[in-house]
Amino acid sequence: MFNRIKSPFNPLRINIPFLLDIIIVSDPEQIRTIETSGDVDRLHTFDTASLPWWVKFYFRATKFHDDKRDLWFCPFESTSNPTYKPRRAYLEEKVATSYSKEDVKRIAQLLKTNATDEVLAHEMVQVVNQRFFGKEIPLDITKAAKCPLQSLGEAIFPWKYIRGRKAQQQIMDYCEQNLSKDVHILDIGHNIGEVVQATAGGLRRLKDNLEQPIEEIFTTHALTLQAPRIVVNSSKLGGLLLFPTTRGKTVVIHKIAKAAAKTKNIYFTFGTGSSERACVFKDFFLAFMNDLQQELKDA
Repeated sequence: MFNRIKSPFNPLRINIPFLLDIIIVSDPEQIRTIETSGDVDRLHTFDTASLPWWVKFYFRATKFHDDKRDLWFCPFESTSNPTYKPRRAYLEEKVATSYSKEDVKRIAQLLKTNATDEVLAHEMVQVVNQRFFGKEIPLDITKAAKCPLQSLGEAIFPWKYIRGRKAQQQIMDYCEQNLSKDVHILDIGHNIGEVVQATAGGLRRLKDNLEQPIEEIFTTHALTLQAPRIVVNSSKLGGLLLFPTTRGKTVVIHKIAKAAAKTKNIYFTFGTGSSERACVFKDFFLAFMNDLQQELKDA
């Protein structure tokens, strides 16, 4: 059933007893309130086996979870998880190596010659992810990275779901075979998928808005649409709900792209509105897009 909300500003709650309980939040202030309440945390706060059935079903066909090895993407780990800080530190260290002028010029040239999305995505994967492998990532891997599911609605189509799971395992197998044993393979595999699935559209939007500030472009059109959280304390989320959530079962979906567009706050593009745990690639992405915009304008 759809629960009646108390005012037009309250979140949308979809609750089917004993099946699912999802709260969808797009208001920026509500997102901040929920995030700082202590009542929600990252999905992998709970062991995979205990997560809601639909979470396990959906995420095993996405770039965020490796069902075969039971691995979750770093931002899906609670800060209290002992692996979180070293994994993030490794990513920060690698991202700090930045990119070259040649990288910028190569992508600019592809945009000027109207290269296909597949070519753009493949070349951007090299810019972003080659640093982890020390060699070029093969085309078959960047092609596969387009297939993992990007929305819950896609999971209802069996062919998309099966293709997403198969592609995710192909990417994970490649990472396992080609990365150092002390590297968390899903963190890197996810980033390949993120670049492939989000980059081409972002690059073309940049090309079409050469006079618009970078932060304005990517708050109006954020590349990441939403961020999930799971309830760790039963509550009404500061009075936003008619009845309490259920610990370990209620999932909150923050619509961060809508919040970014409303507030023009770049921290909603790369997180949930604050600098705390903002995406590791935030500064890299903004700097690259600024340099690329300038390169295209000069041309």
